[in-house]
This record gives sequence, structure tokens and C-alpha cells, in this order.
Amino acid sequence: MRPSLSLLSSVLFVWLALTLSSFAQEARVRASLDPAEELWTGQRIPFEVELLAPGFFSGTAAFDLPEPPGMILLPPVGRPVVSTREIDGVSFTVQRYVLAVFSRRAGDCVIPAFPVRFSFKRQPLDKEIIAVTGKTEALTFHLKQPPGAEQTHGVISARGLTVKEIWTPEPGNAKPGDAFTRTVTFMAPEFSAMAFPPFPAGEIEGLGIYSKPPEVLDHVERGSLTGKRRDSITYVCERAGRFTIPDVRLTWFDLEARALRTIDFPARVLKVAPDSALLHADVGGRTPVPGEVFTSLVLSVLICAALAVCAFIATIPRVRKIAENAGSIFQPVRLAPLHPLPTPPNTNQPDL
Repeated sequence: MRPSLSLLSSVLFVWLALTLSSFAQEARVRASLDPAEELWTGQRIPFEVELLAPGFFSGTAAFDLPEPPGMILLPPVGRPVVSTREIDGVSFTVQRYVLAVFSRRAGDCVIPAFPVRFSFKRQPLDKEIIAVTGKTEALTFHLKQPPGAEQTHGVISARGLTVKEIWTPEPGNAKPGDAFTRTVTFMAPEFSAMAFPPFPAGEIEGLGIYSKPPEVLDHVERGSLTGKRRDSITYVCERAGRFTIPDVRLTWFDLEARALRTIDFPARVLKVAPDSALLHADVGGRTPVPGEVFTSLVLSVLICAALAVCAFIATIPRVRKIAENAGSIFQPVRLAPLHPLPTPPNTNQPDL
């Protein structure tokens, strides 16, 4: 019995060693979130995802991010940080990505587990590519509501937020058909552009309001992220009248000062007057040129004067007689025929 037990123990040991060795050489996915300070609603909260491959990465990793209620998961920005690590005697190549989560809801939050797909080779010259689908673990964190923002919806929390508004042209007096473009640019360091709220366009009777798709840009330089969002809205005057584009207020939480800030966009007034050119348009729908109007007026006066002169001359008898004689030269003249027909005989003459 003892030899059998010894053989069984040896087999189990070899199987366990092979299993552990195989497990040690499998690719892995790890996620971590380690906030160093208080977290607030409307704040970009970074978390890390590490991909470990027992070999060399091939291709680009893909993150199948979920959509939990009340939260936005933002994909990694820029290139991953690549390093090597030895675990249980096995060398791994590590790719470290920085993702982010954004939520405007206070309280306990959970980032659910999600899959990550990537590929690697055991050796650099291997033709075989091993596809892997790993899964992160769920992460939990707690968000606080900024003081004083309990009644304010959609507050964002950032550092050094700047907003720039440009009108082209400046609103003022206008006529139907004129257009005014409003461009609003949000920018903040360590903030994701996708988390900025859209600028409200609204609806105003008598104005056509058209919004372009926003320009959303996350720029990374030397590991530092800057988010920028640009909204462009065009207001077209459709009819005459006085139109007020209402004021807008943005409330945000300053993470540096731990205080609420406001940015005000003042109201603008458009005074749209009737288009005078339409009132003086000709029948063909074209506005006459001033020179053409003057020429037409002179011709009309000359024609009227000529008719008046002719009427006056017609009242003088001698002049009328001369005019009639002069006009006779234009009467038709009956000429004798070139080959006159013979005169028929007189049938009434008696016979000799």
C-alpha cells in the first residue's frame, strides 16, 4: 500500500506543479482605485487597469465598458505605461491604463466588473498569437455632495475651470436672414471633455436655432490631461421683431478652494427691423438700381412731352393741311396694267 500511496502522492504533486505553473503563465487583468483625498460628485475619478501577459503584447487592447445608471465610464486616454514584472518566477509584460469614472450622484458607488480583450505572443518571433479575454474586479467608492449644491442639478467639480464665449458678429440690430454664431469653450486640467455639460440652445419663436455637434478633445502632454469642449450655436433671424436670448448661469465646485463658483452668460437682444429692400422690389422680384430709376423717369417725361406737342400741332388748321398733304405721299398709287385686256366687241351694233 505504501508504494501505491507514494506513487499517488508523486502524481498529485506533479499535477499540482504543472497546474500552478500553467496558472502562473496565464495572462491576467487587475483593476485598482486608491483615492488619496475626498471624492466629490461631478469629479473625474481615475482608476487603473493593468494587463499582464507572460510574453509580449500584440495589437491593441479593447475595453468593453459597461453603462451603470447615473455614471459614465471613460476609456483610457493616450498610450499605456509599459513595464515588466516577475511573479512566482515568471516574467510578465505589463500595460497600465488609466481610465476614469464620472458621477453626479452622491453616496456609495460601484464600478461593475467588465471584460478586457487583448493578445500576446510567448516569444517575439512566434507566429502563434494568443487571444485573451480577462475581466476586472468590481470597484467601490464613496462620493460627497459639494456643500451648498444640494439644490443644484448637474454640478461639476474641477480645478482651474475656464470658459470662453465668442459671438460672430456681436448681437445688435439686424434684418431678416441675418445669422449670429455663439461659440462657448470649456476647458479644465485633469478633467475629461466628455463630462462637460452641453450648453443649452433653447427655443425662441422667430429665431432659427441650430447647434453643431460639439468638439470634444482630451489632450495628454507628459502625463497631464486637459479636457476641452466647444459648443457652437447659430441664431438665424426669421422675421422682424425684438428677441431676447436669455442669460445662462453655470455653477461648478472648485476643488482647490472647496467652494462653489458661478459663471454667468448675459442675455443678448436682437432688434430685427423689416427688410426695406423687399418693400421696393420690382415686379420681377429684383430691386431696381438708382440709375435705372432715373433713366426710366426721364424717358417717361420725354414721351409725355412728345405726345403733348403732337396734340398741340394737330389743332392748327394750316399745319394740319400740310400734314395731310405730306401724308399723301405714303398713299398707294394705282398704275396702268402693262398688258391691258382687249376691249370686247359691241354686240348691240346692227349688221350691215
